[in-house]
Amino acid sequence: MTILLDNITIPEQGTLTIHLTIEIKVTAEQARKKVDRWLMDQISSQMGAETPTLVAGERTAWRVPVYISFPSVGHAGTVGTIDVDAQSGEMEVSPDKIADIERQAQEIAKRLPSYKPHTPPPEFIPKNVPPAKVFVVTEDSQLKPKE
Repeated sequence: MTILLDNITIPEQGTLTIHLTIEIKVTAEQARKKVDRWLMDQISSQMGAETPTLVAGERTAWRVPVYISFPSVGHAGTVGTIDVDAQSGEMEVSPDKIADIERQAQEIAKRLPSYKPHTPPPEFIPKNVPPAKVFVVTEDSQLKPKE
């Protein structure tokens, strides 16, 4: 487990003494699952939560990294973090935080290559079935048979 010391001045050299007594009522896994469920319910089922880091400072929280994935590439990158209070389990989520996560997800999506479906193996192509008609969407959003 990683612990991040927030707002603590650390000397470049010499002795560093740290004495912290922290009561953790919410486990790292509980925090991760809470963020994971919230992401799927509130933002996107393509986002998930990774293993958090304990942040000890004025208050103690689990900092949970948020990632986005796509069917064609899998795990595509980290889009932000959400803090979960280690005592109360309360998540720190604001409209600005949500907007930042969504903005970062869009930036990652822009960098991905276009999805290209694979051609199925011949044994999976049905026989004795007439091919379906192919349609195209025109510039004025009309559906027309492909010529």
